[in-house]
Formats: sequence, C-alpha cells, structure tokens
Amino acid sequence: MESKKVCKGCLASVRVSDQEIIEAIDKLSRLKKIQFVSDDIYQQRLEICDSCSDLEYGTTCLQCGCIVQIRAKLVDSHCPYPKNRKW
Repeated sequence: MESKKVCKGCLASVRVSDQEIIEAIDKLSRLKKIQFVSDDIYQQRLEICDSCSDLEYGTTCLQCGCIVQIRAKLVDSHCPYPKNRKW
C-alpha cells in the first residue's frame, strides 16, 4: 500500500488565488519595515521559481511551504533551496 506524504501545516485548501496573493502583498506594503525588490528582480526570481521542480500549484515552495510570489517580493528574502540557493 502506497502512503501519501501530507504537509502537517497545510489547511484543507492549499491552493491560493492570485487575488489572495495580491491582497497579502498589499498588506505587507503598508508595513514601514518591509522593503520590496524592484519589478525586474521580482520577475527574475519568479522565473527561477517557475522553473523549479519544487514548485507546487504554481504558488507553493516545497522546500519551505512559502508562497513564492510573496517571498520573491521581499528584499531580505532568499531561495530556500538547500545547499545552492537559486536566487
């Protein structure tokens, strides 16, 4: 019998809509201590994430469970890929 690996931290709905991502980034933008990367760097990071085999549902990083569209936007953030960060 094959067993499925289940993320213990996930809710019933693990898919996140584009609108939910936009709203989360908008909330972050209102915090004075949060800094975002330029649009060019953001797009470069997203392209790298889009080509990564550890991207699930087009939104979720399997290395850390983050929403990549949010993580890629943050200045102080990095790719969580082990040993060799992709960005």
